[in-house]
Amino acid sequence: MNRKITAQRVVLTSFFVDLLDIVLNFSVAILTGSVVMVAELFQAVADLISSALLLIGLKRPEKEVYLWTILSALVMLIVASSMSFYFGLRRFLQPEEVENILLAYAALFVAASSNGYAFFISVKRILAGRGFRHLMKAFRDSPLIMTKNTFVLDLMGMSSAILGLIALVLYQVFDDLRFDGLGAMGIGVVLALLSIDLVFSIKDLLRGKRVGREV
Repeated sequence: MNRKITAQRVVLTSFFVDLLDIVLNFSVAILTGSVVMVAELFQAVADLISSALLLIGLKRPEKEVYLWTILSALVMLIVASSMSFYFGLRRFLQPEEVENILLAYAALFVAASSNGYAFFISVKRILAGRGFRHLMKAFRDSPLIMTKNTFVLDLMGMSSAILGLIALVLYQVFDDLRFDGLGAMGIGVVLALLSIDLVFSIKDLLRGKRVGREV
């Protein structure tokens, strides 16, 4: 079963999940006015660009693997995290009511589920038959740099959706409009931290460690 999980399958799964997220988040952001959904849209767009760069990297020579992987991580760090935090801060300082909040809940649930599935595919490829308790060690030791990149991208998507859900629940429970902005800011911070972690995880490539082509 694990042999069937190729790098192309991992990256394509993430790519199509990102396409779904963009369509859904764009529609719901307009209907609800929630900046959490705007942050989710930025995350999905950056994810899609990152996945596209990885797809290009799969077709390029081995020596270029690190380049496309780093570009993918930097897109997430510079575009998604900074824009999410900026718009979240603006909404925190100038709170506005979220309309049709049930639509936002539904969209975030779909995003968490779809990104969770893509994340699971990456996890299975990295573990290669080992138990889940070995995941962190397997991730650190794995030479499958593009799968590791996709792993982080999908973890970002799942984490940001869950964080957005928590923020909107707090928004309703406490009737405090600022939680919408706080949620978007939180998504920006999570994206930045995971992007930076990914960059550090490929530091061996920058030091000349050879990584073979994924198949």
